[in-house]
Amino acid sequence: MNADELNKQQDFLDYIAAFPHFHRDDGRMLLEPFCVGLSHCFGHDGILELGPRPNAIYDLLISTISERLGKADLKRNVEFQRKVDWTPADAWMFPNRTMTCVHVSALLLVGNYWITDIGCRLMNLEIPPERPEYFGWIDPKWIAVDIFIRGYHNGLFALLKKLDHSWISGSSGFSHFEALHHSQRRNISYDEAVAILKARHQAYADALEQIDKAVSAGYFLEAIALEECLISNCLYNYLSATDVHLNTASFNGLLKIIQKNGYSDQEFPVERMAQVDSWRMSRNSAIHGFITTRSDALPKSRQEFAGMARETATKGQELCRAVVAWYERECVNFIPHEFPSRRPMH
Repeated sequence: MNADELNKQQDFLDYIAAFPHFHRDDGRMLLEPFCVGLSHCFGHDGILELGPRPNAIYDLLISTISERLGKADLKRNVEFQRKVDWTPADAWMFPNRTMTCVHVSALLLVGNYWITDIGCRLMNLEIPPERPEYFGWIDPKWIAVDIFIRGYHNGLFALLKKLDHSWISGSSGFSHFEALHHSQRRNISYDEAVAILKARHQAYADALEQIDKAVSAGYFLEAIALEECLISNCLYNYLSATDVHLNTASFNGLLKIIQKNGYSDQEFPVERMAQVDSWRMSRNSAIHGFITTRSDALPKSRQEFAGMARETATKGQELCRAVVAWYERECVNFIPHEFPSRRPMH
């Protein structure tokens, strides 16, 4: 194989690796591009005759949704949209000038059966014990097929986690992924885990509301105490959920573990965690300053303390919301979903 052919193959693998399985804003996947793209992957891997045609892959998902969820759910989860910008050049992808849009909820419920049956029913393959994933029928030598299906899997769960995060602050008040993780770790039912997480979510909301009231009323020490408690609880829950052995539950101890192990990532940068640690020291000064001012007759000292306490409490309000938001972003990832690709290096 010459250099030009190798470059073309690599370009195709790059394209497949970045394939936009879930690029729409409405939580739906376009079915035709998936079916055609997978067929091209079979061709790239030299197994075009073994691989099913795009229409067979398409029909398999539609029938799977209908059989497993019912015709009513099929109608709700599969929408047919006219491709308004269609040109003859699109005929290879959308021959009927129509886009089939499948909702992510249907893929969550039946997608694993669909992908399994592409190999096991349409191709008469088996899933070997050493590759138990639902796409374990893929031969490791089929590089493009492997990349494409893993990209679909990772894209699906990345979207689900994005939606799950948006539901935390909405009507549900909890993360479905965190509830599943919680039920597995504590060996309790999913419903029991949901009840625990809903109660905690409400407790966080109540604490934030009480902090706002305390600051508005000038009860700065009350606000600072609640802020420390709320931030510590988020840090403790995060570290506990990520299997970090905790010898201490103190505010300072939790912060040191977070900073030492580099748990502050892009969602919650190191600078922000440093701000929390700086606030912790301000909190100490405010508490000790309260005692000092009560034993000091100078009005100036009390005025300085009041200003420091107000500033510390106000900064704590900001940090509490930042830490709670960070935790809610991270908790959907307590159950990992990604399968690494076996993609060859350049």
